[in-house]
Amino acid sequence: MADKSRKVERILAVQTQMHRLAQWKLAELERKESALCELQENLIRFVDEDGSYAALFSTALMRRLRNVGEEKAQVQVAKNRQAESVLEELRRLGRTQRMTDEVLKAERQEQDRKELSDILERLTNRRNASPR
Repeated sequence: MADKSRKVERILAVQTQMHRLAQWKLAELERKESALCELQENLIRFVDEDGSYAALFSTALMRRLRNVGEEKAQVQVAKNRQAESVLEELRRLGRTQRMTDEVLKAERQEQDRKELSDILERLTNRRNASPR
């Protein structure tokens, strides 16, 4: 039984790591989205300025803005998928936690039964060994 509890605890540790990894990936996508938003705002600010530089680079700036917008859309799709993945990993983690709890509970109950059986056996042996 102890073998089984070690196995489920290892599975639980792996599942915890998987959930944590999914969360980290989601956080990375959120950071990337934030950086792209900031870049897009800076490019728009540069285009809106009345400086002669914006006029010189208008075609390149517009192309870059379009590319940033497309990349933001791709990151948003990936972020939505990753959020679903985080939820799925959380569900798996919950199921694994319940399974681990059940195995550990069964192991404790088995240990308690053995201890009770040992105590009863000692009491029975003590009564049989006592002189009458």
